[in-house]
Amino acid sequence: MIVNGKPTNHSGQGRFWGNLLMTAVCFLLFLGCLYAMGWWSLESVWIPGGIAMVLAVLTYLIPQQLLGRSDSVDHEAIHVEATGSHRAGH
Repeated sequence: MIVNGKPTNHSGQGRFWGNLLMTAVCFLLFLGCLYAMGWWSLESVWIPGGIAMVLAVLTYLIPQQLLGRSDSVDHEAIHVEATGSHRAGH
């Protein structure tokens, strides 16, 4: 990620507890999906299948789309005028 015109070392640096929490949430959603699939039978397809589908989509949607990408650029910070004047020849 680029902040103030300079790349940061690592986008997840200093965010251990937030990363751990989101990993736990997504893992629990995935386990819920597997549990719902355990109730799937030929007599009851739609309710366990629907629950499993929703939980599986959330498991992959949260990290991919909602949390954002690690290589994204902060467009407002990158276009900020640099402090100090750097003119050619001075």
